Amino acid sequence: KLYKSKLLIFPKKSGKKGVKKGDTPKSELQNVAQNTLKEIIPVERPQLRIKARAITSEEKESSAYKKMKKARTDKKYEG
Repeated sequence: KLYKSKLLIFPKKSGKKGVKKGDTPKSELQNVAQNTLKEIIPVERPQLRIKARAITSEEKESSAYKKMKKARTDKKYEG
């Protein structure tokens, strides 16, 4: 929403035929400065690393392979 609020769309052609729905009006385009910065709007980056922790007994007992195998066979037979 922030990006769309800052976005100004110039018409492709001059004149009334070149203006389309969604273009910014001429009155707002008079004194527009071009952005030369590398980043226009900063993008939030997700945390890539998860801190190490001890494996719980519940996680040791369960098997990811068996769960995936069971899900695959259920999908195959149920359709």
